[in-house]
Amino acid sequence: MRRIVALLTDFGLRDAFVASMKGVILSICPDANIVDISHEVDNFDIMHGALLLSASAKFFPEGTIFVGVVDPGVGTERRGIVVETKKHIAIGPDNGLFSLLIEKEGSLGVYEIQNKSLLLEMPFETFHGLTVFAPVAAHIANGIPPSYVGPRVDDYVKISLPKPQVCGSKISSKVLHVDRFGNIITSISAEMLCEMNVKSGAKLKLTAKNRTVEAPLEKSYGYVPVGSFVFIMDSYGFLELAVNQGDAASLLGLKRGDPVEVMLSAP
Repeated sequence: MRRIVALLTDFGLRDAFVASMKGVILSICPDANIVDISHEVDNFDIMHGALLLSASAKFFPEGTIFVGVVDPGVGTERRGIVVETKKHIAIGPDNGLFSLLIEKEGSLGVYEIQNKSLLLEMPFETFHGLTVFAPVAAHIANGIPPSYVGPRVDDYVKISLPKPQVCGSKISSKVLHVDRFGNIITSISAEMLCEMNVKSGAKLKLTAKNRTVEAPLEKSYGYVPVGSFVFIMDSYGFLELAVNQGDAASLLGLKRGDPVEVMLSAP
């Protein structure tokens, strides 16, 4: 059975970094089925990478091998790790990139990459995606167990999403992500709104940077006129503010990390 190897990086596609990693993987495991998640993670932004990985991982088959390279500490003493969750395997730097994946899927073991026989010997330490993570992924795709890479570790780096704060009907949140359409994804989860009995049809207000927008919570964008604001529960599993066929983030001047407040009301 061909193993899926899914790549997530902040490399972009202008240079040969991604292609070089794929070449290494295919040289070791010619049958690998390589998939691109994204190579447009914001430069050096570990939390952004962690969010995109955890949001997409749930749609991949069990046994998929994720290679994540958002690695501002490359070449330093930071460790390379292999994470074995209950569904998938993830390979990359020990900097918190896999924290949200572990939180969602649970961990069966995290192993530090120490087995040098699995690595690609090159005279540089600036591209571990090529020399460490890609070859390790290929060897695992060929059948070696994750534990073969090195000793188990329990003190791996953990990061977490900002927690919304609830005060009555007001939720203080942050912008988790702005997608390429300008949709504003908050840190307010679908589970939180369900617990607060907020349903489709409710009128919500978002306040940020001294501006307030009121809009309905709908199933999708087309339930409001073109150019109108609308709240939806998006595929990430969070509350999103969008403009039907428009750019909400540009209209409100918001970017990832900005604080927002959402006021709730009954449908």
